[in-house]
Amino acid sequence: MVPAIGYGIRKENRLILDDPAINGVEITFENADEPLRIDRFVGWRDFDYVSLHGLEMSIASADLVPRSYLEAMQEIVEENGVVAVSDHLGFTRDTVHKVGMGHFAPPPFSLAALGAVCRNVDHVQKFFDGLPFYLENIAYMFRFKGEMNEADFLSKVLSRTGCGWLLDVTNVYANAQNHGYDAYDFIRQVVPVAERMQMHLAGGYFDHEANAYIDSHSEPIPDEVWNLYRFALELAHGKVDAVFIERDDNFPTEDGWRSEVQHAREIAEAVSAGTLSGAES
Repeated sequence: MVPAIGYGIRKENRLILDDPAINGVEITFENADEPLRIDRFVGWRDFDYVSLHGLEMSIASADLVPRSYLEAMQEIVEENGVVAVSDHLGFTRDTVHKVGMGHFAPPPFSLAALGAVCRNVDHVQKFFDGLPFYLENIAYMFRFKGEMNEADFLSKVLSRTGCGWLLDVTNVYANAQNHGYDAYDFIRQVVPVAERMQMHLAGGYFDHEANAYIDSHSEPIPDEVWNLYRFALELAHGKVDAVFIERDDNFPTEDGWRSEVQHAREIAEAVSAGTLSGAES
């Protein structure tokens, strides 16, 4: 099966969303949540697959996702024919004061955090009543102390809740570079547990001042991430529903937009046809 493939919708790429390589799009909820909007955020075209991506569920918080946030997301779901919803495996706000931090932080990979995450995922899945929900792995510069590593923690969340995995390939690569583990081993461990998957692809660069690899939505996708993407597709055996490229700044030319998404499709089609191999054993 070839997944739906496309971009996270930005005003800068709307003109190329008619490209034949694109049959899926991702809406970022915070971009679409405009009370005065009178047209569909996806525009005039009907896509095979439309996913809604949240930034503020704060799934790893001790308190449940606010119902008001989910209700606002539901309006976008109904207006745009959304078939799936996603957010991040992390937290974005202080639990006591409800103050937003402006970035994602990873949960401690502990039994207590596992319980909180699973409660939140169950809460979200119950609200959306059968609409698939995907949880995205995040990139992080530090880790809290816990009883598990990230792959174990994520695998347990997927197993206990039955939610899908939004595999951010670039985030796996960045964490592997910064924290000294094998990106292929991480994907190899988690993919078999996931019942369904989406993927994110983005760029990145090594920051010599910080001595760290930084995932970035303003850079082209590097070869190392393309290789991981191919590997994950081969390993997933048709479980990947959609692939979205993220770009938020330093936008490419029209040819750049089109060539990147066409390359993502070419790899997916070759993997599906069995004509492209190179997965690490």
